[in-house]
Amino acid sequence: MSVDSWQPVQAPSQLDEAALTKLINLAAQTSDNSHLTVEMDWIQPLAHADNKIWSQSAQNLQENELIDLIRLLTVIEEKQNWNLAEKSPVIALFKALRKKAGINKELVQWVKANSDNKYLPFGPLL
Repeated sequence: MSVDSWQPVQAPSQLDEAALTKLINLAAQTSDNSHLTVEMDWIQPLAHADNKIWSQSAQNLQENELIDLIRLLTVIEEKQNWNLAEKSPVIALFKALRKKAGINKELVQWVKANSDNKYLPFGPLL
């Protein structure tokens, strides 16, 4: 009999450009109704990256890329039970989107309808 040991997720100190591009491509191909059957292990360390890192990377993204990433990461966080709370990258991505295009009310409603994370999409009040 063997026993697996729990290994904590190692959050990266910066977002790898290739991994971010791969994530953006996945987000663009994923619809709200799609079943995420691809292996998600490579996404979890990205999702645990500090929001400051996500904020820096989000500055270079287009509005549609931000929306796609927000939707994908919202769904994955919920389906994988990651419970990122106020550390969710969705918060940093939403702030970047808000700076570029203002508040997208439809996206806010979608995020709230598809997540149990009370901090999404705006982050903590204080």
